[in-house]
This record gives sequence, C-alpha cells and structure tokens, in this order.
Amino acid sequence: MKICRGSECLKVELVAFTCTLESAEGISGPEKVVAESAAISHAPEFREMKVERARKLINLLRELGHESVFEHAYFTFRVEGISRACSHQLVRHRMASYTQQSQRYVNLREPTFIVPDSIANSGFAGEYEELLKRAASLYARMVESGAVKKEDARFALPQAVETKIVITMNARSLRNFFRLRCAPDAQWEIRALAMAMLREAYRVAPMLFEDLYREYAVGND
Repeated sequence: MKICRGSECLKVELVAFTCTLESAEGISGPEKVVAESAAISHAPEFREMKVERARKLINLLRELGHESVFEHAYFTFRVEGISRACSHQLVRHRMASYTQQSQRYVNLREPTFIVPDSIANSGFAGEYEELLKRAASLYARMVESGAVKKEDARFALPQAVETKIVITMNARSLRNFFRLRCAPDAQWEIRALAMAMLREAYRVAPMLFEDLYREYAVGND
C-alpha cells in the first residue's frame, strides 16, 4: 500500500492535440484551426492566416463569447495520481471522452491511496491509514482466495484509491472546465488537476487559453 498526501502523486501529461496538415509560423495546430474556422465565413484569405490576424480573431471571439469554433480543436491528457472521488467529479463534465483504469480487470493488491492534507494533519490520520490498510488487505485476500472476483472485491476499496484516466476535450469544453474547476472555491483535488491541465494546454496553445492562464495560473506557478 502506498500513501500520497494531497496532490503529490498527481501527474498530468498532454499526449495529443489538434494538428493541421498545413503549418503556419508562430501558430499551433489548435490555434490555426480555431482562427481559420472563425475566418472562413468572413474572409477569402482564411487559408493564409498570419499570427497577428489569428491572435486578433481569437481575442475577439473570447471577448464576444462566440466560442463555438473552439470546438474544432481538441486536447488529450493522460492523468495519474487522482482519487476515485476526484474522477467522479471529473466525469460530470459530459462534453468529453474518458477512458479510466478498470477495477474489474486491473489487480489492485498493492493500491495507492490519496490522503487529503486535512486528514493527514488531523488527529484522525493514524486511524484513517489503518482503515486503508484493512481495506487493501481485505481486497487482496479476497482476490487471492479465488472465491471473489476482482469486480466484486473492489467493493471493499474506498474512494481514496488512486486511479488513472485519459481525457479528451475540445477547447470550448476545456475553457468551461477551467472556469469551474480552477476557481478558488473548487474542491482542492480537482482544482489541482484542472490547474495542471491548464498549464499544459496553455503551453501549446497560448492564444486559446491566455485569459484563463492569467486569471488562475499566473502567480501560482
């Protein structure tokens, strides 16, 4: 059994994002496809998108709230080190695709558990960790006995158990996710996840996320 305090085991990796067959200097794939999608109904030269033109278009779209064209750009993240409690919040964001580690097929005889700092720093820390050890031990013994399938033994595991998940969202859904989950009043674990995803998305497509990055990430890096 492994214990991770807070978000110390959180790992977020951007593994794929929109690319275009035609490249443009200074513009990433997601930025290019969004800017060209916005320009296509207004300008015959949309295929010759320059960086400053793209930036002005994207800024205007954000200011006007016309973000439907952001849906043409997608981002895929691989996430590790979050609890099942966190992933239950995450999948409420329905405009996305998810593939989560299966507790039915994956053997969790040596599970990792996420422990909130509030519990780790409280007088309940020892009792809580003992509960986790008992749950992990019971799970392992049931699976090893052969009498209980993994899909049923998992009922003994608490929401604190660590999970892994792949997430794909388009840029519009991501922006909504960041507004909700990067906010200071968001639950601490999903906020840490959202902040890490925001930094990754901003790294490859700053034009699409610079307003949210300035609001939530600047000063918190």
